[in-house]
Amino acid sequence: MALKNMRLWLYGMLLRLVTPAVFVWLWLRGKKDARYRQNWSERLALGAVDKKLQGCLVIHSVSVGETLAAKRLIEQLLYQQTGQKVLITCMTPTARTLIQQHFGESVSCRYWPIDTPGSAKRFVRKLKPKGVWIMETELWPQMLKHFSKANVPVSLLNARLSARSARGYRRFHWLMKAVWKQLTLVSVQNKETARRMKVLGVAQSRLFVDGNLKYDIQLSGKDIDKAYPWKQSCSGRNVWLASSSHPGEHEVLLEAHKLVQEEQPDACLIIAPRHPEQFEKVAELTRQSGLKLARRTEFNEIPQDCDVFLADSMGEMMLWGQLASASFIGGSIIERGGHNPLEVIAAGSNVMSGRHVFNFPQVYAELSKVGAVRWVKNAEEIKQAVSLMQQAAVMKTQHEAAKSVLQTHQGATLRVLKRALEYTLTGSGMIKTEQTPRGLIRYDSDIIETIEDKHFSAQYWQQQKAIAGNSTGRATVWFIQQGDLGLLLRHYYRGGLVGKINKDRFLREPAEKSRAIHEFDLLCKLRDIGLPVPRPVAARMEKTGVFSYKADILVEVIPGAVDVYRLLREKQLSAELWQKLGSAIKQLHDTGVYHSDLNCHNLMLDDNDKAWIVDFDKCDFRESGEWKEANIQRLLRSLRKEKEKNETFYWKESRDWPELLTGYRR
Repeated sequence: MALKNMRLWLYGMLLRLVTPAVFVWLWLRGKKDARYRQNWSERLALGAVDKKLQGCLVIHSVSVGETLAAKRLIEQLLYQQTGQKVLITCMTPTARTLIQQHFGESVSCRYWPIDTPGSAKRFVRKLKPKGVWIMETELWPQMLKHFSKANVPVSLLNARLSARSARGYRRFHWLMKAVWKQLTLVSVQNKETARRMKVLGVAQSRLFVDGNLKYDIQLSGKDIDKAYPWKQSCSGRNVWLASSSHPGEHEVLLEAHKLVQEEQPDACLIIAPRHPEQFEKVAELTRQSGLKLARRTEFNEIPQDCDVFLADSMGEMMLWGQLASASFIGGSIIERGGHNPLEVIAAGSNVMSGRHVFNFPQVYAELSKVGAVRWVKNAEEIKQAVSLMQQAAVMKTQHEAAKSVLQTHQGATLRVLKRALEYTLTGSGMIKTEQTPRGLIRYDSDIIETIEDKHFSAQYWQQQKAIAGNSTGRATVWFIQQGDLGLLLRHYYRGGLVGKINKDRFLREPAEKSRAIHEFDLLCKLRDIGLPVPRPVAARMEKTGVFSYKADILVEVIPGAVDVYRLLREKQLSAELWQKLGSAIKQLHDTGVYHSDLNCHNLMLDDNDKAWIVDFDKCDFRESGEWKEANIQRLLRSLRKEKEKNETFYWKESRDWPELLTGYRR
């Protein structure tokens, strides 16, 4: 733990050192785009935040591409969750403008802060978000650390990870291995990404292959209406598009267009560079080539006499795709890995690409399989592809093939949204914290609207005539029934020789690390992941004296559940039930959770034969290691011990233990 904190500290110090350079860069970028010199305070999470935003859902869409992919997801969210407070964060002015233009006042928008410890802490403290959705794979260790400390569930949505990116993450494994464990949900685009994520340390239990949101992209009535006058302006001309082009490709594209014009003099190339800083460079290259240039910032139509139309705007690729019969996807002739072709396909354009498409291998593999992409590597081949895709029969055949690929994979938006809502609006999303004169209380406001110290007293519940029973062991555990709600109240006691002298006082430490608060937070995380553990209701750290504290926790009783010890006193368990118990332990271990006291008293089966694991005092996440086998052996020892102690105990090691191991190793 100390080593992990040291790594984060070093990383935080590095970010502090480079922060001035970041602002110098923003100032220099501001010479060409004044927006880079605006809203600087947001990049350090300084300044006031509207209190109405507290408790919002934060959606981090990084840049234009992620914002476009998330557009339908956010629209569906706002439709399904009326009144939901949403803050969309991004990193670039272009993305911010796109967000504001598309969503207007239905969402709030600000910059994601630089990942320094202070910025991250301020961001979390001021907003107190109920959940965070990060689009694709934008991970910042300090932010995730502070979200985790505040018990804010973080979901990674529409995630993709190329082989090259995975290698990069492995190089920084010393820093990132803790980050992966702080993610509540990871929804990925494909099985390859899932495999790479698992290798990097994402637990199988929180990893889901839900598909690519970009397959769900489609033309809206607004998109079609916007394109109509543009189509009129270039009617009868051969228009083709260079989408998301990069330096090293622009010269090739201009040369290809000259070749196209030898056969079709009125042909027009729309060139949409990937990055805004390339706009002026492309304009100059076009002028040097002798081709006549027109720019989006100067025209609301394509002039009849222009050879090249520079799309020096962002977020309008669906418009350009509707005008072009053929589209070259940039970053593919040079070794950048290519960009997503689905947007222009949805707009109605056919695709050509270079072979460097390692960022989207599955998308291009499927397109290639059905003949929905033309492979090119130089100006001559681009010219040939543009000419070929002008033929009506070729256009129709290729586009129908591309549409079939799109339709096969559509539906990810609703799947991802459903899963993200389940992980965000349950458990951790309703957690509140109250500072009291004597300490700290954390509770689930969805179960208990208000909480006081008295709720942690068995005497109070006795006065309410709500005590339904108790269980005695090292200490008494009280069962409380309040209406339909069943609760378990447990006071924390010390064990061993120390416990004979000091029954229930613990050395003072930060509240988040105290016994009850730590167990409460851990249970929230495990519930969010989907593990079979009880729902935490409330936890209290109560200061006693100068250096000590006492602790209590309330958890929800699992309906119809009985611990394995009591069951074995009454009957033999079937092989199927032992396998279910083994499988539940495997879920826990796969997530990296160490259970400090795994025994037959802490394993339960409910009346639907579902296995549960309880009592997570002094438990935590751990790196893979020998502790998993030690956990299993501890359980075996507890069963052997109870077999020796109890005259009636329906457990036979040679028969039952192999079945549990079968479930564990399955």
